[in-house]
Amino acid sequence: MYKAIVVDDEKWIVEGIKAGVEWNRFGFEVVGSAENGQEALKLIESLHPDVVLTDIKMPLMNGLELIKTGREASPNTLFVVLSAHAEFAYAQKALNYGTFGYCLKPFEIEEIHSMLNRLSAALSERKQSSSTESKSAPDLYETLCANETEAVKRIIRQHGMDVNENNKIRPIVIQSKKLPALTGQIKHLRFQMSPRRLGCLVYENEAEVFIQHLLSHSNTSLYSIGVGDALSDLTELSSSLEAASLASYGMFTTGKSGVFYAPPHTNPLTEEMLKNLSQSLTEKDRVQFNACMNTARTHFRNGRFNIKDAYLIFTALMTLFYREGGSSSARVFEGYEQLSYHYGDAEAMIDYLTEHTLSYLEEPPALVSEVSHKTIKKTLEYIHDNFTNEISIQTLSEKFYLSPNYLCHLFKKEVGDNFIEYISRLRIQYACKLLTETDLPIKQIGEKCGIHDYFYFTRIFKRIMNQTPTQYRESTSK
Repeated sequence: MYKAIVVDDEKWIVEGIKAGVEWNRFGFEVVGSAENGQEALKLIESLHPDVVLTDIKMPLMNGLELIKTGREASPNTLFVVLSAHAEFAYAQKALNYGTFGYCLKPFEIEEIHSMLNRLSAALSERKQSSSTESKSAPDLYETLCANETEAVKRIIRQHGMDVNENNKIRPIVIQSKKLPALTGQIKHLRFQMSPRRLGCLVYENEAEVFIQHLLSHSNTSLYSIGVGDALSDLTELSSSLEAASLASYGMFTTGKSGVFYAPPHTNPLTEEMLKNLSQSLTEKDRVQFNACMNTARTHFRNGRFNIKDAYLIFTALMTLFYREGGSSSARVFEGYEQLSYHYGDAEAMIDYLTEHTLSYLEEPPALVSEVSHKTIKKTLEYIHDNFTNEISIQTLSEKFYLSPNYLCHLFKKEVGDNFIEYISRLRIQYACKLLTETDLPIKQIGEKCGIHDYFYFTRIFKRIMNQTPTQYRESTSK
């Protein structure tokens, strides 16, 4: 049986969950409960439970602090947040601390049953993968995860690797459906991280040769190789290995196989993306949402986003979507590997997020539904979702398999406006919305609408609205 602890400062909630949930049905038993974070931490330290279900807002130590310190005390414990406080900041922090899932109060027992079912599957999968660990250093990865530095040093010494300022090591993580059989030509220490990931420690001066040897003796189209920072201090090994592990998902994020180096620890682009996604969903703004998704797609292709960014974007959006009542079947994955395995690459993930969310956001104007010609109807839907990007009649004709001249003719006949005028009106309508609802500078509003020339934007705006953007903002503010 898997061990579970329930933590909430409202005792009736704890008792209700303990009594109302069919724990045994999913292979769990509740071995303890607590009414604040400090009590819960003591239980975690003594019982090392498989799962902790915790509220966020509690006295003495809140849930976020409990997750952070609890993971240090018991690295293998999975955390699930139970909270009525669904503000985005809480969700984002909880995800950053590595929570398994996020359930919002008031919740149904079926929702917790669904969560326990996923937890049971994840714990079972973890148990199976741990039984297939490499014989090269069977205890190393487990010891690294437990943050036992002295034991890590001992294991590495026992396997004949001397680490110091003159002999730095570099962690390398290989990810593939079928992991390679490495030869012993280059001195290295390897350990299984999961059925699809193999970790290696290689001396820095031999790392490039090791990688080239791997690439030359393998089907390179199958591999995604992550390389961490070189180090002489083994207390830094855990963080460097984590960075290499993130980098090893490069094939997922970019859609290409190859060698990927450790990403920066913080990414301001992610913060901006999460903020814009939250705003677009709160305001049900499909234009802003589409712009966010297109920007994310570009960042993944160019390597500016990694698997951690993908996980944050996916799980945060699902949480926001669920919070806003958009779906009762919002998915949550335990970690990077599940997300990568399920979608294959970031493009497929973004396609899913876009399709899943657009139906919930504001529908395009009635004109789209009134158009009878199927191709023009699809063209209009595409324009309404992408008018903030550069769109030409040439790209539309290629997308919908019509000649440019015929598409222009059909568009004018069905819509009543020519193509350029229609897009200009859409952009100015959206500009009016931003001028009314935000304090953004006019130049930035023009760029958000897809017009990057400030003077051209003001000229088009005045032609359509009979006043400048500044005059419009002043008149609406009154």
